[in-house]
Amino acid sequence: MSWDVLRVVAIGCVLLHHATLTSVSSHPDLGPLPFTFPMSMGASTLMVVSAFFACVSLNSGKPGQFLWRRLARLLPAYMAAVLLTFAVQRWIAPEGWSQLDRRDVVYNLLLINQWMPDVDIVDFAYWTVPVQLVAFIAGAVLVKFLRGTPLRGFLWALIVTPLLMRPLLDHSHTLFVVYNGFALHRAQLFAAGIAIWLWHKDRLRTPHLAALLTATLVAQAIHTTEYGSTLGFAVLLLMVCAAAAGPDWVFFSPIARPVTWLAGISYGVYLVHQQIGTVVMDRMHAVGLRSWWLLAGFVTSALVLGWAMTKFVERPAYKLLTQIQSGSSGSSPRRSEPSVRPVSHPRTALADPLTELRLAGPLTVQMR
Repeated sequence: MSWDVLRVVAIGCVLLHHATLTSVSSHPDLGPLPFTFPMSMGASTLMVVSAFFACVSLNSGKPGQFLWRRLARLLPAYMAAVLLTFAVQRWIAPEGWSQLDRRDVVYNLLLINQWMPDVDIVDFAYWTVPVQLVAFIAGAVLVKFLRGTPLRGFLWALIVTPLLMRPLLDHSHTLFVVYNGFALHRAQLFAAGIAIWLWHKDRLRTPHLAALLTATLVAQAIHTTEYGSTLGFAVLLLMVCAAAAGPDWVFFSPIARPVTWLAGISYGVYLVHQQIGTVVMDRMHAVGLRSWWLLAGFVTSALVLGWAMTKFVERPAYKLLTQIQSGSSGSSPRRSEPSVRPVSHPRTALADPLTELRLAGPLTVQMR
């Protein structure tokens, strides 16, 4: 329950921030909404959780399988979302709403748009996808080389190196492109997730974890210059630590079913919520709806389309690709049904980057 609750809280923060602040800032005629949620912290929290579970998976000693399964969960849904979001902006949004063209779509699909300053991103929320792709590949490559003291030193390097590079960016276009291409200003999020996992495994002392997380927050504040959001992110980091430390948050059991359902579609929701939700708000505004109605439309479209993306793209593609992987190795395909293990179990944690495999049927609350 603890990890499901964290995902729901994080994706809820993302939805509220983008609906009440980002969308209205881009299209002031939509406002005012009933309130503004200024805290940009949900996506960063999801990245920390992603890094934590990447460590759980890599600890199983099968980096090739880890990478394949992560990409199988990450990429098909992302590609479908890029095409859907582009289509909505091109043919449903008002004329002149978007300046995207087919070239932008191609480079977004190839995940190289961040290397080309003249290419527009289809949906700004997609910044998490290439960042995770780079991190997962690096994790699969480095897992056999970084252990013990070198790994702890690597965590500090992830936090400090991008900060040292910042003053040099104005003096080197190449360095600027590399810095943004690898999204080094997000590296501290992975350092935090790895550090929490090491602490969870009793391989990092609490004072060292506190120092690393403090440095992460300082780096986050410097990179984003959003100090209120950084404070909110600090609270969510403490929640991640609480989830890792245990025990499981069984006091949420009365609402376990909806929480688990929402956590299970969180990646799909993330992919389709921002630009499409803003178009939905605009179409509702055009027929005279205002305030709470617009917010409800944004959230509802995100949930409905996120569920559809999960059910009809993400899960079928993941099932197919993992069966191909298992078949190519000469073994029988893995069971397509989700495991009944808790999400903190390493086998379950081989799932997708922003959400884990859900329990099938009635939820059985399990404690570690």
